[in-house]
Amino acid sequence: MEHALFALSGLDLLVCLYALHKIRLIHISTFNIEAASVTAARESTQLYAQIQAYLDLLRLVEPARPLPTLRGWAASPDFLLRIAGHARDAAPQRILECSSGASTVVLARCLQLNGSGHVVSLENDPAFAEQTRTSLRMHGLADWATVVDAPLVANAATGTPWYSLEGLTDDPGAFDMLVIDGPPRTVAPLARHPALPMLSSRLSAACVVFLDDADRVEERATLQRWATEFHDFAQTLLPCEKGCARLDRNPKIADGKL
Repeated sequence: MEHALFALSGLDLLVCLYALHKIRLIHISTFNIEAASVTAARESTQLYAQIQAYLDLLRLVEPARPLPTLRGWAASPDFLLRIAGHARDAAPQRILECSSGASTVVLARCLQLNGSGHVVSLENDPAFAEQTRTSLRMHGLADWATVVDAPLVANAATGTPWYSLEGLTDDPGAFDMLVIDGPPRTVAPLARHPALPMLSSRLSAACVVFLDDADRVEERATLQRWATEFHDFAQTLLPCEKGCARLDRNPKIADGKL
């Protein structure tokens, strides 16, 4: 009789353990479903925001042909809308880009609509540089932008490989707007930090700078370093899919009047 009771108790224990295991699996599955639902909802919201930004961008610049692909490595529609809005409103005469692509086409179109100005884009990849030039020609914008072959070279001043500026040697005047979307993060831990150290002297006293991918750890670290190195630039983080930072230069500080 005692052996029978012991066997029954052991069976009950196995049943209880099995039931607890199943309950745990159900709990985990429920959690995964909830997490997947939250992720799906967030991605759906982001997708809608990018579609809306793309439609707004098309209305703003009215391109003659479809814009280059805006996914993957390319700038997101909301970032392009930000820089295009500034280009249309502020009407900068000279725009400098770090990395070429869809942004070059969009900015060149903005200047064409404004009736004046020119975009200069630094590109380290020769194939991609030619691809951007082709897009500019297809859009009838070749006269509004110049893509400069700028290979990444060792830079003793910053310790980070960065664009060669030889193509800017004979470029007259200061730039009123700077868009930073390169080099790629794979080049160095803070690949985009050299932009201000290398270009600040070429920027106008009231230049506005836009940094893409500002949500990334590397770009946040870059912004922190710039904040301590360049007191004439006020930083503002703007909501964009990949993050966007706008830096407004104070003309009085840049001219040494403050």
